[in-house]
Parts: sequence; structure tokens; C-alpha cells
Amino acid sequence: MRIDQLLYITEIAKTGSIANTSERLFVSSPTISQAIRSLEEELGAKIFERSRTGLEPTATGKKIIIIAQEIINRIEDLKNEAKSDSAEIEGHLTISAVSSFCKEIIPKTCAEIKARFPKITLEINETKANQVRKDVLNGNADLGVNFYPASTLEENQLFATTHLIDSQMMVCFRNDSELASLKNIYFDDVTKHPIVLSYKKNDTIKYYSKIFGKNRELNTFIQSQNSDTKKYFISQGTAISLETDLTYKSDPFYQSNDIIVKPILGIESKLSYYCIRLKNQHFSAAGQEFLKELRVQANKFKE
Repeated sequence: MRIDQLLYITEIAKTGSIANTSERLFVSSPTISQAIRSLEEELGAKIFERSRTGLEPTATGKKIIIIAQEIINRIEDLKNEAKSDSAEIEGHLTISAVSSFCKEIIPKTCAEIKARFPKITLEINETKANQVRKDVLNGNADLGVNFYPASTLEENQLFATTHLIDSQMMVCFRNDSELASLKNIYFDDVTKHPIVLSYKKNDTIKYYSKIFGKNRELNTFIQSQNSDTKKYFISQGTAISLETDLTYKSDPFYQSNDIIVKPILGIESKLSYYCIRLKNQHFSAAGQEFLKELRVQANKFKE
């Protein structure tokens, strides 16, 4: 039994195929196939079986893969202990994060990490909430920064979560909007105005229903994933927008004299942001340092 065999089966469990594992590990498919056959013969057990969607672990295979992952994690711990001097911490981290965290907190975190740990390389993918979860689940991201850490009970059991910050949903509009004359703004006031959305309507309905309630309807005007397009419609007074205070505090556009940002009263619109990672995946020293600094920067942002 070899370490590479254990690595192959844990990766196939994540990717669902030998071909995808081959691309991720830069090892030929025949080499991986032969290594798995040899391991199955040595253990006297079938680890994977073919399905319409790819390779699926057998009942016995699932137990073997869990133990294999634990062994790999311990090996990584051993490597990290040998490099306990912080200057020697190295590795590549891929972080998938929602846009609101990529404007200030993550850039400052990256700057601190690069200054203290020059051997750590970072890759930041800015994306929407559902994709953050998928990236972490599929092994395409070591860490994810998201709100509402899991959408299902099954996901919740797979993720290790760390709370980072709470944020409130705000309404943003041009200073000559009818909303500007209101001392207090309630959700019913918001629904009277066209709203520019960042994501597809179905995704947004799910997103806002978690915040405002399932029976709250919005007057959708335009859907655009381009933040500049959204800002243009707001600046022209054509539409209003809903943003977290995390977004408006870190974006100069929302702090200009032409734009007003106010809380929405009468509802609980708190968003909690979390860092997520897979529980059964080794948490590298580089990942631990990044998360530690991420929490520091999130706390500074709250001050």
C-alpha cells in the first residue's frame, strides 16, 4: 500500500472520475487506474463501481476512503510540524468568495498573508453564493466565504464553518428619489420602486426570501451580474438597489453625495457571513493562517 494510492481514491471520491483526477494531480489515467486495481487486490475489496454519472464509492469503499483521508491529513500534519517556523509555511490556497467580501476584507487579508508568508500563493475567485458552496464541495476551493453557510442538512454535515461577520441589508438610491423624503423606510416602501438585481431572478428570489421572508415580492427592473451596470441605473435614478452594509462601506460609489443608503425597518434583514471548508479535508497551515488573518480583518472592519 502506497500513499499515492490513498491520494488517488480520495481525489476520485471528490471528482467522480479518473479523468478529472488525472487533470488535477497531473498523473496519467492509466497510472491511476492501475494503482486503484492494485489497492483493491491488496485489500480484497472493491472501492469504486461505475454509474451513469461516473465512479461511485461502494459501501466498503466509503469506509476505506474516510480512513485514507485521515491518513493523508496526518501526513500533512507531519509535514507542517517539520515546517513549524512561520517563515517556512508554504502552499497554494484557492479561495472562493461572494463579491461583498472581495472589495476590502479579502484584499487586506491577502496583503497581510503575502507580507508574512511569502511562500504562500493565493488564488481568489469572486462568484455568487451557490457557486461558493459548489467550489468547496467539489474540491475546487480550499476555503469559501459565504453567507448562510449551507443550503441543506447534508451540506451542513460536510462543512466546517467559522463565523466572520454580521451585516445588515440596506436600500440604496439616488438623492432625488421619492425615498429620500422618507424619514424611515419600510419594506413596503421599497417594493414600490424598480430594483436592479445582481443575479438571475430565480436565484434572487431564493436569496431575498431567506432575508425578507417567502411572501415578500420585489419590483424587478433589470438583472445584471455587472456591478458597474447596476451602479449606472442607480446613478441615473432609474432603479434602486439592495446591498449589505458590508458592500456600501467598502465601495466609494455608495458613499458619494449623490447616493443615499438607509436601513430597511420593520424586518430582520441580518446576513451572517462564514468561512467554510470540508470537514474531512486536511486543513493546511497556510489555510489556518489565512483564516486567522481573515477573522482579524473582519473584526477590524466592524470597528
